[in-house]
Amino acid sequence: MDIFNSVVELFESKEHLRIVVFGASNTERHLPGVHWSDVLELGLRARFGRKFQLINAGVSGNNTRDALARMERDVLFYQPDLTIVTFAGNDCNIVPPKFVPEDEFTANLTTIVNTLKNHGSEVILQTYYKGIYEFMQPQRAAFFVRYMKAVRKVAADIDCLLVDQYALFDKIDRNYRVFNLMRDPLHTNENGNMLIGLNLCRYFDVDFNKIGWREKLMPMQALLEKTLA
Repeated sequence: MDIFNSVVELFESKEHLRIVVFGASNTERHLPGVHWSDVLELGLRARFGRKFQLINAGVSGNNTRDALARMERDVLFYQPDLTIVTFAGNDCNIVPPKFVPEDEFTANLTTIVNTLKNHGSEVILQTYYKGIYEFMQPQRAAFFVRYMKAVRKVAADIDCLLVDQYALFDKIDRNYRVFNLMRDPLHTNENGNMLIGLNLCRYFDVDFNKIGWREKLMPMQALLEKTLA
């Protein structure tokens, strides 16, 4: 796996940074317990020290149209050095008004990334995890898979860093994933959040053994290492 060297160098060279995590319910803190941004924050602190501020700009239910409408206020205002962008779960909702056609979604996501880059932010695109498709409306489930492919294509087309959480979750036994990582067909529970956060930390060259609260993270660390072996 490649470390995100440009981001690591940014952390090492600057005295202080701002990180914004920008997305929908995948990103917004909406359940008690450990969120993936908490794990990321702890991992980055262990790796780079107390030299950054992490701002959560997640809003449940948002699609990329909503994201573009509020990006100036909720993201650019903070002049982030790094932005982690996670959209698609609502864009592929076939029920109006949330549905955003795939071509428009691709264009919107491209605009979001390019705008952030033009304002001096490093950008990481992140896919969603793998949902529980048998409990979703079949057309939305099919669209969900297609939109994850669209996220990957945007990242490749505009040379943006990518963390493919879907690919990780896809390697995990279905029953374990459903009963231990998900709280409903489209949202992860605390365990799923910890797994997402640890997977993100890998790309920053974080030593998991230096993250605090080891007893909390160890089961998901073991799962991650087993899945990637």
